[in-house]
Amino acid sequence: MLSRKDATMRTFDTVSSYHNHRTVEDSNQKDTELPYAKNLLWMVFANSRGGQNRIRMVLALKKSPLNAHQLAKELELNYRAIQHHIGVLEKNNLVSHVGEKYGTTYFLSTFLEVNIAIFDELAANLYRDK
Repeated sequence: MLSRKDATMRTFDTVSSYHNHRTVEDSNQKDTELPYAKNLLWMVFANSRGGQNRIRMVLALKKSPLNAHQLAKELELNYRAIQHHIGVLEKNNLVSHVGEKYGTTYFLSTFLEVNIAIFDELAANLYRDK
């Protein structure tokens, strides 16, 4: 029969090896997700008519969370246009929200925060070409 200390150490070793395995697995998964993230960001921002406005919206939300009215004022865009672009960004998991109706506050999603370097590179390349 195992003592309590031996059982604890065995559990720790199992959990530790699980986390080490997950780390290797997660790093391999990130390598495979990179093309997906690049393709998604390219389609949403560079390969569509509203891409420039969506880039401006993400840059504004990167500074601080805002509602649709605040975004419209800051970017000097129509409120309905903001709603449309927010819908596209939310549908593609690039923006998240808190609240309901008029008071809904938007912020960058975890997916976009993880891939923000790819977004920054894409935005810099697009603005450089203009």
